[in-house]
Amino acid sequence: MERKALSILFFTLVLDMIGIGMMIPIVPIIFTDPTSPSFLLEGIDKQYWYFLAGLTIALFGLMQFFASPILGELSDMYGRKKLMFIGVTILAISNAIFGFGIVTKSLGIIFISRLIGGIAAANFSIAQASIADISTPATRAKNFGLIGAAFGIGFVVGPAIGGYIAHFFDSAAAPFWVASALGVINMISVFFFLPETHPVADRAEIKKLSFFKAFNNIKIAFTDVNLARIYKTNFLYFAGFAFFTSFSGLYLVQKYSIGEAQLGNYYTVIGIWIIITQVVFLRIITKYWEPLQILRVTMVVVACTSALTPFMPTLFLQYFLIPFIAIPQGLSMANLTALLSSSVEKGRQGVALGINGSLSALSQGLVPVFGGLIGGLLGVQAPFLIGGMCILYAWYGIRLFKMK
Repeated sequence: MERKALSILFFTLVLDMIGIGMMIPIVPIIFTDPTSPSFLLEGIDKQYWYFLAGLTIALFGLMQFFASPILGELSDMYGRKKLMFIGVTILAISNAIFGFGIVTKSLGIIFISRLIGGIAAANFSIAQASIADISTPATRAKNFGLIGAAFGIGFVVGPAIGGYIAHFFDSAAAPFWVASALGVINMISVFFFLPETHPVADRAEIKKLSFFKAFNNIKIAFTDVNLARIYKTNFLYFAGFAFFTSFSGLYLVQKYSIGEAQLGNYYTVIGIWIIITQVVFLRIITKYWEPLQILRVTMVVVACTSALTPFMPTLFLQYFLIPFIAIPQGLSMANLTALLSSSVEKGRQGVALGINGSLSALSQGLVPVFGGLIGGLLGVQAPFLIGGMCILYAWYGIRLFKMK
């Protein structure tokens, strides 16, 4: 069952990420390029562009913040498959609504779409829990690397397809219709082919859940005697790298005046390196080094290279910097997840990874808004520098861990 489950989960996450990846080259254009026919902010002062773009990105993360722990616990109680199916269905609907928002040039509809889509982002926590169900200590980091590989393929195919579809049809809405169609394919795949990885005998007791459980999760994350340091480290890393992912596209559009297709190409190259990392480098490196040993090197590299991004004088040097960001980032994410998973008993994998998902979502909900305000006031370089400092602090926390 392990191979079949991993294959379907991988396929599901790839399609999810392709759909999500399609919007990556679109948001900077519709919010910061007034020459685009799909530009949404006509008549709005330029100083608010970064804030509104950041808010659009943040709404997804904020809703994920609330949804991840709830769906993670529901998957512990009712199984992974049912919750995964609900997630892919919601994502398909969200993409269709986003496309409609672009056509009607309605910020309100786009905001609603992002809130709905954030619920579906809990898919990744459920997928992590499914992988934890079927993994052994020896295969855990390697199997979690499949999630990183899915992200990589999504970054390769999604932005490239999104950029070229938008360019070909001269419409920023077109990629979202395609993403919605991919969501329907995902619904069919999960419903008919995904095996249940969490048997009834291992399921948690059914209990009442609260929509505001996410806040309790944050309290748990920072007060749990055994896991607090891991959670804090993960949060700082998530927040630090969120500055890069949230503002790199906006920066490139502003600095080099590139369009959807060129921006898609940039993220495609990032995705290629992520795939190489997860499929090749991760499998080799985890044979010889433990997660803590790997993280003590990779996190400091991510901190330095991501902070250097806005100081590269040419687009060529931006491309040159990509592997020095993508490779250590891919290694860091897989091993941070493996470190957490190996510290939690089998019956609470969904809860722990749901809390971790809440921390990731909280960072994605706070950072784009905060970074948008800071970028508008101090310049677009500031978010990258703050992000680098957050990751360095997380790296310092990792250095304090004792290897078993």
